[in-house]
Amino acid sequence: MSRGRACPRCRTGDVLAVLRLPHTWTNASGNQVRGTSELLVCAHCDVDDPLTGPIVTYFTVHGSAQPENVAQLAGCLLRWLGQARPPKPDENALNAEAEAWYRDEL
Repeated sequence: MSRGRACPRCRTGDVLAVLRLPHTWTNASGNQVRGTSELLVCAHCDVDDPLTGPIVTYFTVHGSAQPENVAQLAGCLLRWLGQARPPKPDENALNAEAEAWYRDEL
């Protein structure tokens, strides 16, 4: 497996798959906010997860997507996709970033 994009969670594992999920949420003013979240599969962080572990195992064994095993990889990815949900916005992180912006620290 070649070194790819480093995982932003652990900074050491390779990102094996990325899912971009469009989503909306209602802000405190009652307005709909649209966004896109990236869900990652990390070779280090996600190996023990029941949904993403099989994806990590596939890439550990095969190194990359192989035509002869495409059905196996597709099954692993489809199970993950079927359960994937965008993360909820972190209100504390948003407030901290807004406060830093008001202090001219961004």
